[in-house]
Order: sequence, then C-alpha cells, then structure tokens
Amino acid sequence: MTRKLFNNLLLFSFFGVALGFFGILYEGVVNVPKMLDSSMPRMLFWKNFYQVISPIPYYIPLVPIATATLIVLYFKSPKQESELKNRLKLAGILQVISLALTFYIVKEMNLKLYFGDIEKYAAIIPTKTLIVNIISVIRVALTAIALASVFKAYLQTQKEQTQLNGVKQSI
Repeated sequence: MTRKLFNNLLLFSFFGVALGFFGILYEGVVNVPKMLDSSMPRMLFWKNFYQVISPIPYYIPLVPIATATLIVLYFKSPKQESELKNRLKLAGILQVISLALTFYIVKEMNLKLYFGDIEKYAAIIPTKTLIVNIISVIRVALTAIALASVFKAYLQTQKEQTQLNGVKQSI
C-alpha cells in the first residue's frame, strides 16, 4: 500500500470516527437523558420523533466502514512503526467496543421504543433507558479516546510525510 493511499484511508477513518463521535455525543447528551421521563406521552413523542428524524446516517454505513478501515490499516502498517501501530490498534479496539455497545442499544432499546409496540414494552423501558444512559457515557468516552488516537496517528503520518518531502527536496 502506498503512503499516500494509507494517509487517505487514515483520513477517511478519522472522518468516520468523528462523525460517529458527534452522533453519539448528541445522543448521549441531548436525547438519551430526556428519555428518563418514561411516561406514555413522552414515549409516544420519541417514537414520532424518530419516525421523522433518523439517526442512521451517524452509524451506518460510514462508522462501521471507518472502523473496518482502521483495522485494515493496523495490519498494513509497518512493524517498525510501533507508535503508529499502537495508536491504530487502540482506536480499532475502542471503535469495535463502541459499535458493539451501539448494536446493543439499537437492539435492546431503539427497536422496541421507536419501532415496536410501546405499550408492550412500557414496563421495561424505564430500566432500559437508565442502562442506555450509562452505556452512552461509556460510548462517548471510548469513541473520544479512539478519535484522539486516530487524529494523533494522522498527525504522525503527516509529519513523517513532511520530513520525507524535506529530505527529497534537499537532495
């Protein structure tokens, strides 16, 4: 893989992780805490809200593709660049965990509350909402660390590229 392709794929991963981060940050800070009021009118509001506004662009397909790209870049990075490899490894692992938590939230909460029969799940929604609030804090933290790691890896590759270009110009 050429250095330019590697850097472009790393930039793509950075963009995908950033998009996912801001999506779950919004969800964790704005949406999910408001669901703690689990009255029937509130649950109906959220169901109607998500029929109009879809959070899917923040999660599918860009975030999983960006995560998969991070993993590929980890395996394609040279062994001698251990700092870069470690940053990509950390970001990839944290992103996979964050995606697994997102899958849990979608499966256990979102599908039931937003697309299912609210009356059928009304009894379990308050407990699930509390669990989702806790998971949201964890997801935001994991994704923030992954995002910082990808950003540092990208800066590192750009610095190395600049140094290589400087050496070529001096020759």
